[in-house]
Amino acid sequence: MDGQNELSDTKMGLLLAAERLFATQGIAATTIRQINTEAGQKNSSAIHYHFGSRDAILDAIIAIRVVPANAQREQMLKEARLAAGGGPLSTETIINLLLQPGIERLASTQGPHYSQRFLIQLRMNIEAWRRYERERQAWTLVELQDELRRARPHLPAQVARGRFRNAVNFSMFEMAEIEGAEDRLGARYSRDEALFRIEELRSILVTMLDAPIPARTADALRKIADKPGVTSPQSAPE
Repeated sequence: MDGQNELSDTKMGLLLAAERLFATQGIAATTIRQINTEAGQKNSSAIHYHFGSRDAILDAIIAIRVVPANAQREQMLKEARLAAGGGPLSTETIINLLLQPGIERLASTQGPHYSQRFLIQLRMNIEAWRRYERERQAWTLVELQDELRRARPHLPAQVARGRFRNAVNFSMFEMAEIEGAEDRLGARYSRDEALFRIEELRSILVTMLDAPIPARTADALRKIADKPGVTSPQSAPE
């Protein structure tokens, strides 16, 4: 039992070290040797022994950070759908579901935190992100995008997809900024300031989803629809 606990502690130490380095200097820029050193491992083969590959390390970090967040969001989504009685969710509810797991992690666990900055680095690494999407690690985000289509059926599909993608990206960057401020400022970090930034983020994202379609965007959509061989999007409102 003690050996298993020690092994578990060793693996977790390696994972947390990898997360810190991936988050602060990038996935491609981080070497296996750096992770071993950051984790205080004298055994240079510790990573290979416990995980086997860089992809396996990424998968393990996703398993301890993203999978629980998705499970929490999935449960919240079920409750929101039940409360809506089969009707569409409000855009405010959709944004709350998007943000809440990350907000709760920031508020309820001791920092510094690295999970949002890790996600940014994952997002910026095309190969890693495509693998992440291909393996359906972000399935609850797909569910929320579908809810946006139900909530705003007048939005052309391309507009709805683009707005939701921008909401996800912007929320990741802003939450990562809050994490970074916590890390940089230490004892001077203000949770009240972080709360203000989070509430402002909610407002911005809801406004983004609810905004009317400008005439220039509608014109651009029509030009796409008029091109031969291009599937016409849902008609844009005048």
